[in-house]
Amino acid sequence: MTRRAIKLITVSREFGAGGGDFAAALGTALGWPVLDREIVHRVAERVAIDEKTLAHYDEHPPSLRSRIATVLIMPQPDMFSLPTPVDIPNHDAIAATTTKVIEEAAQSLPLIVVGHGAQCIFSKRPDAFHVRFIAPVASRVARIAERLKLDEHAAAATLKRADQDREAYVKRYFHAEWRNPLMYDLQINTQRVSIDDAVQLLSCIVSASQRATESTSHKES
Repeated sequence: MTRRAIKLITVSREFGAGGGDFAAALGTALGWPVLDREIVHRVAERVAIDEKTLAHYDEHPPSLRSRIATVLIMPQPDMFSLPTPVDIPNHDAIAATTTKVIEEAAQSLPLIVVGHGAQCIFSKRPDAFHVRFIAPVASRVARIAERLKLDEHAAAATLKRADQDREAYVKRYFHAEWRNPLMYDLQINTQRVSIDDAVQLLSCIVSASQRATESTSHKES
């Protein structure tokens, strides 16, 4: 297999494990653009929904209630009036638009993409590197409580809901297991490895891939 220089990094993260902080720091270290919260802005423009509303759908699969509601608003022969479908955001349409936005962004490299199943979208790209951030629940709860100014109970509930949503999102839209270690090239536990150390590690990996590619090119020529 021909080695390729890494030009695309995807960052999957358990909620509260620091993946977003890592992506921002790595982008600064490498001088690469980072696609994270900007995804919501771009998708909101495409589907004509304000960003605050769209944020409630971002990386969230439809709940059972939402799926039932979608069925109920389908036109029925014996119904005289219907809710306007345009007024109800559609999870599946938003997810499809999100994937399209990410694919279009990746036409211009290098790039770091956070979440949204990017590890699945680019799973077959030889120039992509997939990293996942994890940490024990207690460590993540403490970090979330401090950042969001929540008590421990609320932080734990927020963490559980966010992880479940991200896992279900990847399963629904990419038919993959979010926690499957074989989906990732590297998994980092931020209770043991600091964000700064993780940035240094990935910077070294990217540099090594570039050197290996240049060496291979010289040998072939």
